[in-house]
Amino acid sequence: MSRFEKFNEMLFESYCKKAVSNAAKKERQKKAARGLMEQSLSELTDAALYGVVAKGGEVEQPEEPCQIFYVQEMNIPVYEPELSKALSYLMPKDREIILLYYFRGLKDAKIAPLVSMSISTVSRRRRAATKRLRELIENTS
Repeated sequence: MSRFEKFNEMLFESYCKKAVSNAAKKERQKKAARGLMEQSLSELTDAALYGVVAKGGEVEQPEEPCQIFYVQEMNIPVYEPELSKALSYLMPKDREIILLYYFRGLKDAKIAPLVSMSISTVSRRRRAATKRLRELIENTS
């Protein structure tokens, strides 16, 4: 095997190790983030466990009033009345960007193809819409 082939083999091996390492790191981060959102079954009380399931075996929905926004074939519930009212005053594309970014946790790069805009446009419109939301909520309070 020539020096050139050995060098290429070392580069490829290094690349593969880094790719696997990054994939493992990303999965650990996802798992850690999911752990913050989920509650352990061992921490739940019996009342909470059995109170969620109805007699017919169907899961009961919470009785909190909410407004549901339909965005990109997803239903996004907003439980805060002031926030949902302020969101309804936004332009539809801006509302869509805000809901996808803050409520679905998507990044600008993932939102851009969904709304057929460039990443910089999504970022700019998100910042402007967030500012407008703050103004609307402060004015209604």
